[in-house]
Amino acid sequence: MTLSSEQVTKSENSNIEATKLKDKKDCDGLSTKVVVRRLPPTMTGEEFVEQLSPLPDNDYLYFVKGDLSLAQHALSRGYINFINPEDVVIFKEKFDNYVFVDSKGNEYPAVVEFAPFQKIPKTKVRRKDNKVGTIEDDIDYQKFLNELSNPPEVKIQSVEKHLEEIEKRKKDGALRLSTPLIAFIKQKKLEKLKLRDERREDRRRREIERRRQRDEERRRRRLEKERADRLREKEREKRRERERQGEGEKKADKEPQVKLLKKTRKGDSRRQGKRKGRNGEARF
Repeated sequence: MTLSSEQVTKSENSNIEATKLKDKKDCDGLSTKVVVRRLPPTMTGEEFVEQLSPLPDNDYLYFVKGDLSLAQHALSRGYINFINPEDVVIFKEKFDNYVFVDSKGNEYPAVVEFAPFQKIPKTKVRRKDNKVGTIEDDIDYQKFLNELSNPPEVKIQSVEKHLEEIEKRKKDGALRLSTPLIAFIKQKKLEKLKLRDERREDRRRREIERRRQRDEERRRRRLEKERADRLREKEREKRRERERQGEGEKKADKEPQVKLLKKTRKGDSRRQGKRKGRNGEARF
């Protein structure tokens, strides 16, 4: 549905007036937006407006139908924003505790109170598009129609000739096109490959260095162990030598001492006999 220019102008004027009234209301600091709660769940927006009519001057009316899935809590409500603050008091006195009756005869006493959110949403007005209905005057569209009515002639080559041209291009190297973008991509790829090779070579050198350090550490530990084994073996040999010497001395102390007598001559035996006779004892 397309709005006429007169309707759009009226709508814009009404929005401007509503905005001015809203600014005046904000300056005064008075609440003008009310909510009517506890309405019948089956009530529609038309019935709500019909039962409240005649309504005072307002610039906003919004009706929310009750959600039947909430069972006994399924109640409708309506929001009204009055232009004059004095109409709020009159409306409350008239419709607060006002009993609404649904189609089944159930009674619902309404509750009128100030809305928690006093602002009203802005109504967006679609501006008229200046290009509506001007497609036939568009240059690109006219060019498209011209090409559609007069299609260009296309020369279809034979398969043999097409294959010959492809072979010729391959030989001449015409297919090896190079553009700045392709050159940039190739350069980036080469740099990435170079960086990957450098990292791989660096990892290989570090691995070789770690392996060399491990081998040196193992060699050093092995040499230290061999040196310690040799020292322990020398200490063991010295201990054994001392033990052997001590055992030899003990054996020497335990063996009985045998004194060898010197063999005497005949003359000496006579002299010794005489001495024995004289002294009554023999001297050796």
